[in-house]
Amino acid sequence: MAGNIPAKGLVYRRSYISYIENYIMAALALAFLFLLWPYLGIKFYLTPTSPQQLIETMVILLFACFLVFLIEEPSIEGYRRRYVITNHEIMKIEGIFNKKKTAIPYQSVANIKISKNVLARMLNYGTLQITCVGKEGNDIIMKGIKSPDEVYNIIKNKISLMRETIIRRQKKEKPLGKLSKEEEARELEEQFEEEE
Repeated sequence: MAGNIPAKGLVYRRSYISYIENYIMAALALAFLFLLWPYLGIKFYLTPTSPQQLIETMVILLFACFLVFLIEEPSIEGYRRRYVITNHEIMKIEGIFNKKKTAIPYQSVANIKISKNVLARMLNYGTLQITCVGKEGNDIIMKGIKSPDEVYNIIKNKISLMRETIIRRQKKEKPLGKLSKEEEARELEEQFEEEE
């Protein structure tokens, strides 16, 4: 899977299922409203004529705005923030009008952690924290992504491939005078075999 990243990269957004708490809160708020509506005596007025009617109408509108926010937050967050995994780096892109991009090249990744609560384990979503070497505040936290274990494995494989490539390059670039006699002999044999 690590070698199969398309040129544009793999794009991840926070999963809708990770907002389950929002949906539960909205459902409880609606149930609370329907159960207590007859006892509250609050009515909605299209054209309130008294201060009391205006207050009742404002309470209902504020409550409706709260419910809409709880339900629509995942859509807003999806437009506002996305994570991209390319062949060379991990990026977080934030903003709708003003874009902010944070990128961590694979060779600069110090640590990757997965966090999942009980509900997240049951519904297969979680948070990945990617820590950058030496740069405070440049860490990327991928909140509420679906299948975080797969994303973790993709990133770990890319880091391993990057490190293997670096090690191979360093071995090829080592001058013969700085190698031990056994390494020099092996290096010369490899060069001789390549020439044949």
